Amino acid sequence: PRMMKMYWQFKIKALAEKATADNKRINGAMIKREYSIPYSAKTLVKYLKQYYKLPSKKTHREKKRDMREIKSKYRAFEKIQVDIKYLDDIPEFYHDFMQFHLPKYQITARCIRTGALFIGYTQQHSTTSTAIFIYRLFTHLKHYGVKPAEITIQTDNGTEFTAPWNSLKKTLFTKVIEVSFTSTHKTIPVGAKTYQSDVETSHRLIEDEFYACRYFSSAQDFLKQAHQYQNHFNFTRFNTYKNGSPVQLLQQAAPLINRNVLNFKPVLVDTFFHLYKNEFRLLAS
Repeated sequence: PRMMKMYWQFKIKALAEKATADNKRINGAMIKREYSIPYSAKTLVKYLKQYYKLPSKKTHREKKRDMREIKSKYRAFEKIQVDIKYLDDIPEFYHDFMQFHLPKYQITARCIRTGALFIGYTQQHSTTSTAIFIYRLFTHLKHYGVKPAEITIQTDNGTEFTAPWNSLKKTLFTKVIEVSFTSTHKTIPVGAKTYQSDVETSHRLIEDEFYACRYFSSAQDFLKQAHQYQNHFNFTRFNTYKNGSPVQLLQQAAPLINRNVLNFKPVLVDTFFHLYKNEFRLLAS
């Protein structure tokens, strides 16, 4: 008489089979709470085990391996993470930053499939600056045969990318992506920093390998060396996590795309506004 009723047995079975088919993770406590199942967690888990293999807790290394396998299924440039890095808080870089009036912000884009890095610079924390950068990046990718409509740009919820939460308007950054290039702009959940792990990792690497250890003689020399570092990152630097350099991973994922697509010149985007002001004026209206 205390056996679980058939309705709940079939309910648990259906949930288990769906989770298995969709490669999702479920557990007894979650199911009991969400569906108000009137049995103890111990009883629920006993039936759940008949239809679903409860996963053991994964180590950090195992999670990274699983994420690497998921990212390897994307096409080259199918998903690009974009973020901004502050450059005025790096102690080893601060002297040159002040002496040569170097850019205050780095705008970063990184392909999650190949790990390819594309950077630009600006003195302004604004959607205009990020819009100019993304316009240049899309134009560059399109020149090498990458279809903008197949690209998804992912950002956090910063005001340099999106409008405030209480506004229904789209920013210039979003309009450039969705209107000018018919691509897709997606934002991560608030506070979910791990969603931007690829681009955040590149920020740590470029700080350690470039800003904190290089010497600069002028603003022009800074941009020149930034271009050299970006090419080193894309063409020669081996990525142990992805098991290859970006150019090697690009040749594996999309052998028909010219490798020179990874040679993107970093510039101070503020000086390029005059090239796109007519386009931006139409988008703003």
